[in-house]
Amino acid sequence: MVSSRCKLAVKAALKKLDIHFVMVELGEVEIMENISVKQREILKDDLRIVGAGTNGR
Repeated sequence: MVSSRCKLAVKAALKKLDIHFVMVELGEVEIMENISVKQREILKDDLRIVGAGTNGR
């Protein structure tokens, strides 16, 4: 169940930044285009926030 929530959270973060992706698996994302440094930083911050909300589970 946690893995499904994690994948959904990653997909939501990618969609929020309008990053088109082919697939999302645990620990791996295949995107369709290059992303900017700014997009990468925002994505990293968003995922940290989501990860902190899981209390390490």
